[in-house]
Amino acid sequence: MIIPFFFVYAFTCASQSVSEYSQIDRIALSIPSSQTNTTTDIAAYINMHFETDAQKVRAAYTWVANNIKYDAAHLHRVILDEDRNERVTWALERKKGVCENFAAILTDICIKCGLRSYSIEGYTRYNGSVDKSGHAWSAVFVDNDWYLYDPTWDAGFQESGKFIGQTGTNYFKVSPSEFIQSHMPFDPMFQFLDYPLTSQEFSKGFSKSISNKIYFNYRDSVDANEKFAPLERYEAAAERIEKNGIANQNVSTRLKQLRMEKEIIYQDTDADLYNSAVADYKEAMGNFKSFLIYRNNKFLPAKPVAETEAMLDGILKQVRDALNKLKEVNQSKATLTLNTGDVEKVLNDLGSHVKEQKVFLKNYLSTANNK
Repeated sequence: MIIPFFFVYAFTCASQSVSEYSQIDRIALSIPSSQTNTTTDIAAYINMHFETDAQKVRAAYTWVANNIKYDAAHLHRVILDEDRNERVTWALERKKGVCENFAAILTDICIKCGLRSYSIEGYTRYNGSVDKSGHAWSAVFVDNDWYLYDPTWDAGFQESGKFIGQTGTNYFKVSPSEFIQSHMPFDPMFQFLDYPLTSQEFSKGFSKSISNKIYFNYRDSVDANEKFAPLERYEAAAERIEKNGIANQNVSTRLKQLRMEKEIIYQDTDADLYNSAVADYKEAMGNFKSFLIYRNNKFLPAKPVAETEAMLDGILKQVRDALNKLKEVNQSKATLTLNTGDVEKVLNDLGSHVKEQKVFLKNYLSTANNK
């Protein structure tokens, strides 16, 4: 990600009176350093000093843009499996990071201040060209709508390979219709537009969609997304991204990442089901051995008939449950699947032995009752 030398667009928020935020900025910049080691501490300070959501997001943005320095030495630091906590911790310890760290910290502070917020990944366009590297920024729901925030671009710029700190507010609380002029999220849902741009339209420099005439209810989509399990989120995002067009390597790479995340979940689910089936088999085998010991002891001490029959019925249920779990594994969407054959065989063998004992028990009880 390259930070632009100057800001291409004069966003609406830039025209706001400086005095409107001066008091908020002053307090945000006075947070004691001892309370800036975690986003929890930063959010607690902000919550203590501000009441409205608008004030809180401004304080969070001001602190991040002024206290996190851009780390040009780690410009290409990419950790695909790094979660938000790692991105936050890594940068807060050093008070420096790249775009993904700026966005993660701002988003985490906002969430801990009680705000709905997302870290958004995508790519950018400035000076008429699409950047070949990816970028990250934040979205926050404030004043009953979604707005976009890019603390990285407001923290300064690069010149001759060096980062020049120069805090601004051009990318603070930008409306989606303005933000799309320079920032394109991988997932079109995070454009927060009723008629999102396609990847191709963005690459060609359009700021409004000319091909997508289908209304997209992003509000309901975002609300639903927050209720989805991780797998559902990945699947929905991948579908939206594919439909929106793969215009460059950035988008293609993001799709590969989503597919990898889906594959990990598929494999983890398969492994859990497989291990659970094996555990069921072991427990069922233990219960079967207990039954055989009881049988060899001539069913003494005596138990009610129903209780004795229930011993075998319970084992058969465990076998069925285990086989159903293995059936799910065999129907997995994972690319790399587990071989369930050996476990299925021993489960079926055990089931056959239990059924034989059910026949034996029935005959035994019938004979005993006729005596």
